[in-house]
Amino acid sequence: MHLIIIGGGTAAISAARDAVSRGMEVTVVHEGLPLGGCCLNVGCVPSKYLIRAAEQVHQSHWQRFPGIEPKGADLDTRTLLKDQRGLVAALRKRNYEDPLPDLAGLRMVKGWGTLRDGRTVEVNGETITGDAILIATGSRTATPPIPGLETVDLLTNENLFALEELPDSVLVLGGGYIALEMAQMMQRMGTRVTLLQRSGHVLSKQPAELGETLADFFRDEGMAVYCDTQIKEIRRDGDEVRATFEHEGEEKNCRAQAVFAALGRAGNTEGLHLEEMGVETHGNGFVRVNEAYETSLPGVYAAGDVLGGHLLVYTASFEAEQIVARLAGDAARTLTEAEIPWVVFTDPQVAGVGLDAASAREQGYEVEEAVLPVNRWPRFSTAHETRGFLKLYRDPKTDLLLGARVICPEGGDLTTELAWIRNKKIPLREVATSLAPYLTLSEGISKCAAKFYP
Repeated sequence: MHLIIIGGGTAAISAARDAVSRGMEVTVVHEGLPLGGCCLNVGCVPSKYLIRAAEQVHQSHWQRFPGIEPKGADLDTRTLLKDQRGLVAALRKRNYEDPLPDLAGLRMVKGWGTLRDGRTVEVNGETITGDAILIATGSRTATPPIPGLETVDLLTNENLFALEELPDSVLVLGGGYIALEMAQMMQRMGTRVTLLQRSGHVLSKQPAELGETLADFFRDEGMAVYCDTQIKEIRRDGDEVRATFEHEGEEKNCRAQAVFAALGRAGNTEGLHLEEMGVETHGNGFVRVNEAYETSLPGVYAAGDVLGGHLLVYTASFEAEQIVARLAGDAARTLTEAEIPWVVFTDPQVAGVGLDAASAREQGYEVEEAVLPVNRWPRFSTAHETRGFLKLYRDPKTDLLLGARVICPEGGDLTTELAWIRNKKIPLREVATSLAPYLTLSEGISKCAAKFYP
């Protein structure tokens, strides 16, 4: 079995490693971002580094306990951004550049690959034929059709982390996880941030109370957040950018030094000749697949961000490994949306798994809700922390967890346990009566579950 993989990110390399471990011959055709793809180079790793650094800056200015007087922080963003790039380079060398050349059965080809048929890829004038092809080319920031935006040198996740200094002021376009994480990080680093969201609240695919609560926290930190906006124009005006938008029936204007765009993603599929080969796409260039992750062209598969949908590094790896398992003749399965835990790494974090109440009712479930406010959560009440809540959604007919939503400090660390409870169908009465160490984060799950059984 010879597997040709187009791409060099998480899905591509996960598939390559798994395939060679099964004795397959693998050719990886890769160009664009360095090995490791979006997550390592311009996504998860550099963003979380800077989010944690910004959190430390914020804590140095904010007093939560009486008797402690914060003194602030001496912030050298140039040194910070340089260290972030050094960390990324070291991880890339350790996890990809050093070990991959030593994998027997793996050939790396640098260049832009093009499909010629369901078994053939052309790159650098060379024709490579295999038994199957995996498209794992990832995604990029979609450029919104806003008048005047072509006059602006946009910041995106692909170039923000290469800056030597953060801008003094920035207009953030979007209300999804990338926009929110980077907006709060820059605000805490001293950048004056204005965030524009088209929908009625940030995190528009989640219950309004999550987005509205988070937006209020952002405003408390000094950020200007406008939801339900219609952007009329964004244009370069001398050394600044001028934005005109409608909000609550009024036309407003704002100025900033830079614009950070995060109004959606697009699949990296141009140049692959998918349409000529009969490979169906959807949305902004994303690849459509069946339950086996196979495209409409037999023998050609796709995994990771290029599918659209999840856009998560851990689902990309899972999808790639399921494809390799099927090619090897082993049992494999397809992820369902409801089983995937997710986290927005703001402070406080927003996270969840499964269905929310509205979605569950739409699917015909009878839904009971239990909520644990942060100020009734021992872990947080002893720390003068009051921001947020945990909500559990229960099917009373089966006593099973339909889903959960949380907004609280480090709330993402609850999602694995919540996913186990939901996906392994553990009755919530068992969760409510289980032992949880006092003052731990996960104690909140059992305390919240206990509210179903007064």
